[in-house]
Amino acid sequence: MFSFLHRLTIAGAACLSLTATNAPAAERAMIVLDASGSMWGQIEGEAKIGIARRVLADVLGTLPGDLELGLMAYGHRQKGQCSDIETLVAPSQGTTGAISDAANGLSPLGKTPLTASVRRAADELKFEEDKATVVLITDGVETCEADPCALGRELEKLGVDFTAHVVGFGLSADEGRQVACLAEETGGLYLPADNADALTEALTTPFTEIAEAAAPEPEPEPVERPEAVLDAPDTVEIGRTFTIGWQGPGERRDVIEMHDPEARQGEGLRVGAKRVVNGDLDARTVDLIAPVRPGSYELRYMWQGDRKAALTTRAIEVIEAPVSLDAPANVAIGRTFTVDWVGPGARRDTIRIFDATARQGDGKVLREKRLVNDDFDNRKLSLQAPAEPGFYELQYYSGDGREVLAARQIEVLEAPVSLDAPDEVAMGRSFEIGWQGPGARRDAVELFDETADAGRGKVVSSVRIVNGDMDAQTVRLNAPTQPGDYLLRYYNGDNRAVLATRPVTVVELPVSLEAPDEVGIGTSFDVSWEGPGARRDAIELYDPEADAGRGKVLYSKRIVNGDMDAQTVALIAPTETGEYQLRYFNGDSRAVLATRPVTVVGVDVSLEAPDTTKIGFTVKVKWQGPGARRDQIELFDPEAQGGRGKVLFSTRIVNGDMDTQEVDLLVPALPGDYLIRYFNGDSRDVLATRPIAVEAVPVSLDAPSTVPGGEYFDASWVGPGAYRDQVEIFDPAANGGRGKVLASSRLVNGSYDEKRVRIKAPTEAGDFLLRYFNADSRVVLFETGIGVE
Repeated sequence: MFSFLHRLTIAGAACLSLTATNAPAAERAMIVLDASGSMWGQIEGEAKIGIARRVLADVLGTLPGDLELGLMAYGHRQKGQCSDIETLVAPSQGTTGAISDAANGLSPLGKTPLTASVRRAADELKFEEDKATVVLITDGVETCEADPCALGRELEKLGVDFTAHVVGFGLSADEGRQVACLAEETGGLYLPADNADALTEALTTPFTEIAEAAAPEPEPEPVERPEAVLDAPDTVEIGRTFTIGWQGPGERRDVIEMHDPEARQGEGLRVGAKRVVNGDLDARTVDLIAPVRPGSYELRYMWQGDRKAALTTRAIEVIEAPVSLDAPANVAIGRTFTVDWVGPGARRDTIRIFDATARQGDGKVLREKRLVNDDFDNRKLSLQAPAEPGFYELQYYSGDGREVLAARQIEVLEAPVSLDAPDEVAMGRSFEIGWQGPGARRDAVELFDETADAGRGKVVSSVRIVNGDMDAQTVRLNAPTQPGDYLLRYYNGDNRAVLATRPVTVVELPVSLEAPDEVGIGTSFDVSWEGPGARRDAIELYDPEADAGRGKVLYSKRIVNGDMDAQTVALIAPTETGEYQLRYFNGDSRAVLATRPVTVVGVDVSLEAPDTTKIGFTVKVKWQGPGARRDQIELFDPEAQGGRGKVLFSTRIVNGDMDTQEVDLLVPALPGDYLIRYFNGDSRDVLATRPIAVEAVPVSLDAPSTVPGGEYFDASWVGPGAYRDQVEIFDPAANGGRGKVLASSRLVNGSYDEKRVRIKAPTEAGDFLLRYFNADSRVVLFETGIGVE
């Protein structure tokens, strides 16, 4: 990216005729910088406004001191205002620091009044009296109902020597044409690019040429000219990319160019060029694109050490090539059709639909697609027909030569487009619409409110037809929740045109909620509803006092997740007492259709359990409380994790005895003071606690001090005897000192009443540990040595 910016800097300076060598007066120029909201868009991960700022900063560091340079910006102060144009720095000498500061302070915001901006810049430069240059940097087309093409013709006609250059960031081909005419009408350059690499390719050659023309260097001292050789085909078809081999100095600014010696009444014109460093330096080749006009041309090796004459030349003949288009003679409005093409197939070549009658006979490109963006191998391309019946022209357009190479007529025919739907639908309800029409991928059926936005109208809901049933030609829409008269519209997305409409009336529907007036904290309760019953509708529990009075939805459940037949859903009350609101929420329109109050009252919440218990034991806890599905009884260590506490064990109440309101709860294997807690899972609140002390119990193992390898032996135990407790043989030296359990047996798998287990000794001899392991707390409660012989 830096190399692109550096080249843009040099080129921009040249484009502005920034050198004063051999000029009778200082050059005067204005940079017009797009600061509309779209400049926050990105090219290769970098905001376009950032690229523009860095370009200007680079330019300012290379400018001659006698240049009178200014900066103008638009769209940086207000949204939606076409008058938001400001001269940030008036054209004068020594303005580089002010321009850099002004550009860095811009924050893109508003519209794109580029035509009025260029006109104002020309006026400030006194273009009718003096030579003047404007460089427009824009990422969008005119959005303020002005014609940049007409302005270009006017400035060219009235100006003494006026030139406008346009740099387009990320513009489509059609968008580029809308601003390119401003440059073309004034003898300037339009430089399109859709990424940094394309910008580099687009800007290097033309800006280098302008720099050399605008900044003539002093007569160089005579130098010894090196030898060079060019190798290329004798003939090449129009618009084709071809390869030129070269031998020569290969210096950074050496250029291979294609020259038309007959242009400009015999003065000649460079029609294509590429620096050798932008080709394949290892293979010493560059690729050029042949012009689209047949004739005799000349390839030249231009050396940076002496640009007055080529080091070597080679003749090349550009010949006609077959270019043709094959497509249906007629096609229905909005339909997709296929074009078979023959032609150069260059990267920027396109097939386009052209309306010769548009713009008072100047014509307009309605649709365009690059060949490489479709079925290039089979030389096929698909296009969408316009939405207006009539005769149009299909054109094969050379993007590099900017010329139409072939054309043929196509007739767009009227076709039936209609919508079939009920005359009335209930508010918020889903309903089906049958359609007849082009059926293009981007076509949609819309519900339109003509009275919205102060009479300008608004699309209330929309669905693409490809997201419906294409075979049955139906889609489903959701009616708005506001009763009234609406329009159904068939919208053709490619042409951005409405092809058919029909009225539909949205009628009132009863919406209500039934629920208890009071519910206990944390309890589950049923809410009956009446309403549209749409898929995204939900019943909400809402706290109007939350968030400093802004309100907050505490709990919500879609009605489809309840009992649709009985029209009920179950909600969970919060654990804070108070006044709340039940709401019927329509998800499609994001509107509340009905409300009713509900009071959340306190309920008794308590816990009964022993005051003390033994390590590793299980205790029974009786509870009283909401009894919600996700409520649980927890064993909590308040001293764990540096005093933040930690839940050691928990049991959901639904996994206990709901009738007797009792659960079994494990206690840890470490003595200490703990808490038993009633935890409400829905609100994640603790509703009740009680202390419990866990006391130590004797823990020991009795087994032989040595056992034969691979043989079974008995071990007697004393300890908590929990279900997952086990006796294990442990090798502390294994795993690099981390240790490893070699054998184990759960207590419940031995003779539990006699407190004895059988374990098989490892086959390898060694000194090991016999351990009593509490699996619930994952702690060793006792260990003793044991030898294996």
